[in-house]
Amino acid sequence: MDLESELRKAMAEQVAEASASPSLVDDVKHRHRRRKARVHAAAGVAAASVAALALVPTYQSFRATPAGNSETSRPTSSVSAFRLPERPSAPGSPESPSSQGKPGAEAPSKPGAHPSGGGREPRNPGLGGAVGKLPGWITYLPEGLASTGPCATTGDAQRKTVTCGWRGKSGWVEIALVKGGGLSPKDLLKTPGIPGRTSVRGTPALIGDRPDSGRQISWLARPGVGVTVTAAGDAKNRLMRIAEGVRP
Repeated sequence: MDLESELRKAMAEQVAEASASPSLVDDVKHRHRRRKARVHAAAGVAAASVAALALVPTYQSFRATPAGNSETSRPTSSVSAFRLPERPSAPGSPESPSSQGKPGAEAPSKPGAHPSGGGREPRNPGLGGAVGKLPGWITYLPEGLASTGPCATTGDAQRKTVTCGWRGKSGWVEIALVKGGGLSPKDLLKTPGIPGRTSVRGTPALIGDRPDSGRQISWLARPGVGVTVTAAGDAKNRLMRIAEGVRP
């Protein structure tokens, strides 16, 4: 007999009289169930920990910053940390030179000082450079024209005409504003021949040439209000621009 057979025989004789207890199977099952429950509990705790760690960055990104947080607060004072703020000068003391030399500081204007006009009559800004004051219902005249005098008013209670004139190197312009009942462009236009048809700001108008090389345009600005603009010389080339600037 070899050594392996002898060992098997000895082990069989040793355990031949041993017997398992009746509760052995129940004990084994109970221990298995407890071990399985511990494994499941440990897995649940691990999963909860991973989920909590994943939510921390998201919570930080959506969390509102407290009002007193030092990361978002900024100093409200505009005085530099390397420069002391200027002290106000005492009453009666001279002004500090630093305020006089600041960029953008304007010297106080002297009372009663006005720019010299060189003896020329002031121009109306935005009115084409015409010299003299224009009526409020005229918004444009060519450059270099001067008023020939105050606007003249003629007519009666049924029909009143206000005529204004300007002359200069570029020619001359005359604008007549007529108010009265029963007006039509034919009543306003004073040119020989058959007039042409045009429009002023969408309003029908009549236009024609005068014997004195002038050109005239007439239209009804509104019922009972008619306008006639006459221009000669270089100003004749801007007749339509002048007419569109009349706003009675």
